[in-house]
Parts: sequence; C-alpha cells; structure tokens
Amino acid sequence: MTARYAVLTALAIAVLSAPASASAAAIEVDQGCYAEGGAISVTGSGYTPNSIATLTLGGTTYSADTDATGAFTTGLDAPSTTLQHPGAQSMTLASTDTGTGEEISTTINVAKTGVDGVPGKSKPHKRITWNIAGFPGIKAIYGHWRIRGKTRANHRMGVPQGPCGVLHVKARQIEANHILFGLWTVQFDFNRRYDKSATPRATVKITVFRTFS
Repeated sequence: MTARYAVLTALAIAVLSAPASASAAAIEVDQGCYAEGGAISVTGSGYTPNSIATLTLGGTTYSADTDATGAFTTGLDAPSTTLQHPGAQSMTLASTDTGTGEEISTTINVAKTGVDGVPGKSKPHKRITWNIAGFPGIKAIYGHWRIRGKTRANHRMGVPQGPCGVLHVKARQIEANHILFGLWTVQFDFNRRYDKSATPRATVKITVFRTFS
C-alpha cells in the first residue's frame, strides 16, 4: 500500500512540475458561409508576438501583423467559386506563422447565391432541376409563380441544407395549373404565401411563348 502511494505521489509531482508547452497557432472565421465577394473576418491566436501571419485563400495571399500576445484580426474577401449554378463550395484558408514557420489551415464555405433552373428552356409543366443557394436555416423554401400582377401558384420546394442554405430539387418550370403566355416572375423565400418584401428572397423570370406547329 505504501509503495502504491509513493508511485502516485511521484507521478503527480512529475505532472505538476512539467513545463507548459508553447501555444499552437490557431485561426477561425466569423461565419459558417460567405457569399462570393463577401467580407470574411479572420482572427488568429498563438502566433509569434509582434510578427507577421500570412493567409492564403483562393490563390490570393494576405498578411496580418500580430500583437504583443500573438493575436490578430484581419479581413479578407471571399473568392469566387468555380460553380456554374447556385450552390456552395468548400475552400481552404491556409496560414503561416512567419516567426516559427508553423502552417495551419481551416475550411470555409463560399456560396454562389441565387436561383436558376436547368434546363433553362423546357415545356412549362416539365420537371426541371431548381438550384437555390443563400437560404441558411431549417425552414422550407417556397416558390411563388406570378404573372399579370397575381400569384398563380405557391409551391413548397424543400428544406435547404448546410451552412450556405443550398437546395437542389426537381419541380415543374411553371407550377401553376393554368399556363398563361407571357412573362412569369418566380420568387423563392421562406414564406408560404407571396410577400414582395420577404427576406431573404431570390427571383427568376420565365417567358412562356405560344408556339404554332
């Protein structure tokens, strides 16, 4: 019993007397998703005091001065994605502590916001793929089909996914039962009924032509 206590006491003394390790550099951003060209606030800690931290994102390198505690705050611009349709893309934000050479990185999400339908040309009642981005949340997105100043259909599209609020869903190009010829405006938002002031919202215009065989 005495020997066991001696071992535990020696271990406790060794742990308590061990020198503290140096703080590792770390970076973090202020949001879970950014629109292309949006402002990103980056904070860093654990860097070499009164030195320089470099940050690289989307092929562009920035620099930030660290303070006496090894911390910094700086702003970057969210780069453009390589997406052809509304959606989200993960990108790597890399940083280097120039004082120690330590390299770290984190992942950010950048959205190509808005809405489009693929294919762009189809029969009005044909189901197409709607691509919607920029609607973060847990509520369903609704589409409102309007023409000649009236709402002709309200349709539940689905619940967006991820921090950028992305939804890829199949639905008819014109969800109204009665097709009218002319220019339709389709607004997407979180409301069950049309509200011209809804926020956030995205709109797309569709022209329905009369064809003759």
